[in-house]
Amino acid sequence: MSILVITKGEQEGTTFELANRPLSLGRDPSRDIQILDQRVSRKQAMIRHDGTTHVLSPMRSTNPMRLNGQEVESDSPLNDGDEIAIGETVLRFTTQTPSEYTNAVNHRKVASRDAREANTIM
Repeated sequence: MSILVITKGEQEGTTFELANRPLSLGRDPSRDIQILDQRVSRKQAMIRHDGTTHVLSPMRSTNPMRLNGQEVESDSPLNDGDEIAIGETVLRFTTQTPSEYTNAVNHRKVASRDAREANTIM
């Protein structure tokens, strides 16, 4: 299993499990991976699995994105330990799944019923 871990930024410590389907990344709430950073474009990039590895594909955005310090201008394969920097946010791609990481989607699923209902609009 491959994951992205936010190592710097407002969401530091948040992890995202990468699926075998294309995932969109950006500031917009409709993105599969939403990054809460004003210097991230609404539609920043796509991450897709090409059968052997995950590939980072930039979208037409006004905000630059760096992979291991180099600006990403075209499809770039991701390797274990690669760092993606967008705005003030840094994400690390890893194929290791340390036990202390939890899937960001599961944060909501494992919350207590009271916590879930407190955030529900009635």
